[in-house]
Amino acid sequence: MPGRSPVSPVTLQLLVQFEALIQERHVTRAAERMGISQSTMSAALARLRRQFDDPLLIRTAKGMVPTAKALELARRARVALELLEPGRLHERTFRAQASERHFRILTTEGLALLLAPPIASHLRQHAPGIRLTIQPSDMRGTVEALRDQACDLTIGHILHPPSDLRKKLIYPQSACCIVSGRHPEIDGRITLRQFLAYPHVVWGADETSYRSIETSVARALGNARHPFRHAIRVPNILIVPAVVAATDMIATVPLRIAREAAKRLDIKAVQPPFKIANPDISMYWHELNHRDPAHIWFRQAIQTIAQAVRAP
Repeated sequence: MPGRSPVSPVTLQLLVQFEALIQERHVTRAAERMGISQSTMSAALARLRRQFDDPLLIRTAKGMVPTAKALELARRARVALELLEPGRLHERTFRAQASERHFRILTTEGLALLLAPPIASHLRQHAPGIRLTIQPSDMRGTVEALRDQACDLTIGHILHPPSDLRKKLIYPQSACCIVSGRHPEIDGRITLRQFLAYPHVVWGADETSYRSIETSVARALGNARHPFRHAIRVPNILIVPAVVAATDMIATVPLRIAREAAKRLDIKAVQPPFKIANPDISMYWHELNHRDPAHIWFRQAIQTIAQAVRAP
């Protein structure tokens, strides 16, 4: 009884082509990245599909999307390539001055205001052809956006990032409480009784596992044991200090936000009456992009920019 036709082994070249296809999710762009023709890359994709008995990339209205098997194979391919070509990161170069790469960052409006100007300045000086899109992030969908390659980086604070995301701390910060400068009761310090007695201003989408400060406060208070009242939720953290200044409400925000707001609003920052985890800012990216030379260059640029921003 005849068996299945023998399948040729996967070569190192085919693994590298597979990596480019998964990262670019576009045959033409993957071919350009590898410096080969579109027909050669199409043939490689066809061979990979036969090899693994899976479509690997499926065409949708949003473009080509990898299958679950393709994502798992990509993880294994990364390990194999690191073993087979330990020096490949150093051999592949990225010429920033000549690049027309498009990078996409998901972050909050507050962080965009802090980082967008110096990032734009850095790119104009070192990589004028690179395009950049900075989009407001809903932390409920940021992990999926990184996995689906809908963005290159997320900049923010994720309490429990999954194992397939890489992380780099770029902006350490602490949290504080803010109240109106004319608050009827709270002056230089705030007690736990006051913290629980007055209503609070919070920001962003409904509470999720990725809502950093709000969740950290709830945990510090023992969740249901010491609940605090949400009087108003606003869509942007930059609105929070203005609401606090006009009311007797309390908010817990990064110290950076409090200091900037205090320059133009009658508010004061006080130490929280409990220990709270620092809402440090990190950048996150998916394993699929970890070894891409262009991505490495961009991540290093963000680190340099963040270091300069926090220096003052």
